[in-house]
Amino acid sequence: MKRNENVDKEIVGDIPPQFETKNRLKALKVIKFFSRSLDYFVLILSIIAILICLYAFFDTHKIFEIASTQSYQMYKPNSKDRLTFRELVDRNKDVIGWIDVYGTQIDYPIVQGKDNTEYLNKTVLGEFSTVGSIFLDSGNEKDFSDFKSILYGHYMEKRKMFGDMELFKDENFFNTHKYGCLYRVNNSTKGITFFSLVDTVGTDFKLLSPTKTYNKEVISYIYEHSIFKRNIEITKEDKIIMLDTCNLTQTNGRYVLVGKLTDKVEKNTFKENDKEDKFSKYFNKLYTFDFLKIILFLWLLVLILYMIYKNFYN
Repeated sequence: MKRNENVDKEIVGDIPPQFETKNRLKALKVIKFFSRSLDYFVLILSIIAILICLYAFFDTHKIFEIASTQSYQMYKPNSKDRLTFRELVDRNKDVIGWIDVYGTQIDYPIVQGKDNTEYLNKTVLGEFSTVGSIFLDSGNEKDFSDFKSILYGHYMEKRKMFGDMELFKDENFFNTHKYGCLYRVNNSTKGITFFSLVDTVGTDFKLLSPTKTYNKEVISYIYEHSIFKRNIEITKEDKIIMLDTCNLTQTNGRYVLVGKLTDKVEKNTFKENDKEDKFSKYFNKLYTFDFLKIILFLWLLVLILYMIYKNFYN
C-alpha cells in the first residue's frame, strides 16, 4: 500500500503553472465564445423583432389605404365623365354598380361574385386583401330588381368600407343623414331614402335573405326590430336595399341600414373633407421608395459593423 501511495504522489504532484494558465485561457476563450454568440443572437433577434413590427405597421397602413374611398374615386361614375367607371367594368365584369351614402365615407363600387365568399378577401380590382369589397348577395338580381337586395361590407376602423354605419347609432346622425345614391351598370341611377337601422345577428335569415317579391311581413319585421326608424310608405312596386356589416359589440352581431330605392336622386348637400390626410400622403411617398427594404439594408449594415467591432476590439 505504501508503494502505491508514493507512485500516486509522483504521478499527480502539483500542477505546473504553465498548464494551469493554459486551462484558464481555454476556459476564458470558451466563455468569450459563448458570450459573443449570445450577443449576436440577441442582436439578430432584436433586428428580426424590429423588422416584424415595421412590417406589421406598414402592412396595416397599406390595408387602410386599400380600403379608403380615395383609392376608387378615379373610377366613380358622374354625369360629366363615365369613361373611368367603364374602364373599371371592363377590367372586372363583376362590377355592377356604385353605392354612395351621403355624408359618410361609404362611397364604393359594388361587385357580385358567384357566391358570398368570393369578395370577402378580394378587392374590386381582383387583388387579394382582407379588406374585401362591397358586394351584392349572390342570390339577388344584379340590377337590384328584387324586392329586397342586400349589400355586404366589412366593418373597419378609421371610417373605411362599412365602418361609418356605426355612426347611425347616434339618433341625431340617423335623422340628418337620410339619403344616398345607387348607380347601376346599364340601368338608371336610383336614389336611396334610408328609413331604418336594425341591430340583429347573422342568423336572422328572415331579415338577411334576399326576397324576390313584395313581402309585407318583412317590412313589419324591419320596423319592429329597428333601433331608429322613419315611417315611409312601401308599396308592392317599391324596392328596398339593405347595407349589412358586423356589430363587434356582440357575438355574430350585425348592423343593417335599410333604405327604399326611389326614382328621384336627392342632391348630396354634404361636403366631404379630403379623405387622404397628410399622414397617409407622407407614408405613400415612403412606399414609393420601398422603405422596408431600406430599413432592412441599414440594419444588416449595423449588424456587420457590430461583428467587425467585436472581432477587432475584443
